[in-house]
Amino acid sequence: MQNKFWTLRIAVAMAALYYGSIAQAEHAVVIAPTLAGHVPVKSWKTLRDKQVIKQDKDFSCGAASLATILKEFYGVPVTEQDLLLALDNGEMRSSFEDMQRIMPQFGFRAHGYAATYEQLARLKIPVIVYLKHRKDEHFSVLRGISEDTVWLADPSLGNRTYSKAQFLEIWETRGNSNLKGKFLAVLPEGPSFIREHIFFTRTPKRQTAQAIRQLVLRPQ
Repeated sequence: MQNKFWTLRIAVAMAALYYGSIAQAEHAVVIAPTLAGHVPVKSWKTLRDKQVIKQDKDFSCGAASLATILKEFYGVPVTEQDLLLALDNGEMRSSFEDMQRIMPQFGFRAHGYAATYEQLARLKIPVIVYLKHRKDEHFSVLRGISEDTVWLADPSLGNRTYSKAQFLEIWETRGNSNLKGKFLAVLPEGPSFIREHIFFTRTPKRQTAQAIRQLVLRPQ
């Protein structure tokens, strides 16, 4: 029975790939000698953007990152627009100081830190990391980290994983300091917020290692 189940999974995956339904459809049609029906299929875009508040504006990566942590980790129903209105920076990109300033309005406090990768890897909650690629500054949400892998919930790119070396290349922005990277921690003022522990992990997996799981098939 188990062999037939895996044979079915492979057949559905191949059919979905062949007909181009991965990117467009949420269901695949199964036709087999002994079974017919619809099987839910999660597209790559759905998986890429799961639990990530995407930025609507070129300058709003900070607001979207804050919204991701507040909504997806703490369960607070806020939007990127709510944060942009509170920040009130026009079309200017926000700083850690700006984000820290508005957090009490939402029942939270925020603190910025300089750190090493080893210190970052000891965290147990998601934080906002400051990144720089060439001349482009960016904020993203750290939602998983181990000694060799980093998982970002990125407001522009969605869920992305990096090797330690790839991440350090864009995170270590503080020159010759021993504490080469920066992050912003967001914490509740009181104990009433429920943390969504499934949002953050200490054992992230590289996306290349999860390629065969891009289709999540569950018979109805």
